[in-house]
Amino acid sequence: MLHQEILKKYNIVAKKSLWQNFLVNDSILDEIVNFTDLSWKNIIEVWPWYWALTEKILLKKPNKLELVELDKTMINILQDRVSNWDFGSNISWILNINNIDVLKYFPDFSPYLVVANIPYYITSPILTHFFYWVDNSPSEMIILMQRDVADKIRKVKWNKNSVLSLWVDFACEEVREVVVVAASNFIPAPKVESSVLYFKLRSNIDKNLANKFLKIIKSGFAEKRKKLSSNLFKIWGFDKNLIEQIFKKLNLSDNIRAEELDLNKWLELIGELR
Repeated sequence: MLHQEILKKYNIVAKKSLWQNFLVNDSILDEIVNFTDLSWKNIIEVWPWYWALTEKILLKKPNKLELVELDKTMINILQDRVSNWDFGSNISWILNINNIDVLKYFPDFSPYLVVANIPYYITSPILTHFFYWVDNSPSEMIILMQRDVADKIRKVKWNKNSVLSLWVDFACEEVREVVVVAASNFIPAPKVESSVLYFKLRSNIDKNLANKFLKIIKSGFAEKRKKLSSNLFKIWGFDKNLIEQIFKKLNLSDNIRAEELDLNKWLELIGELR
């Protein structure tokens, strides 16, 4: 069925409370599902809404498709579409529906990929959830997000780090842009452009180190205008002489700021501070 037909048939109106913006451009949906091989893979789709992307994923013949949807109305629509064979026949054996907040969802199988067209406000929490909080992280993720956030992750337009870009660098061996999505491709149209990013995760993420890493880099960025050494002293109470010795050992200027350190330098610094 065409997007407009589905929206009209089920009287679907985007809920502001759930930050819903429906991606209705089929060519972009095709780019998302064609970017990496989905055939015979275990896939988790987050916030599928009225199931436009779900239909594209099913055409790729996945081994298993877990849907994580918070909106009960959308689940009722899915169930009706399944019963009407909108997705073809005999898909119940690969399709499982979870009516749950994604941040409370913990997959009990592996390996898997995550595909998501999510509200902008939940981008960072979802990345953090699947990168670090679940025991079995995905092998890959394809996520639609606000373009400014995607550019910040990829350090486009500036060559400085942020907590988010370092957080991603720690977890991922590869980050690529799939496609830029203009606001006109959504109903209703958001006020900003979007971008779809592909993440290939590292297979051996040290989650104990990740927890310490996040705490320390957050403190380093606590007051961006201040020197990194000042933030470490103020928040963690590290001895100033010790910080000076460590900075000297790592060839770091006393005036350096958190955004100027790349991932490797941060890991060296954390290793010394531990």
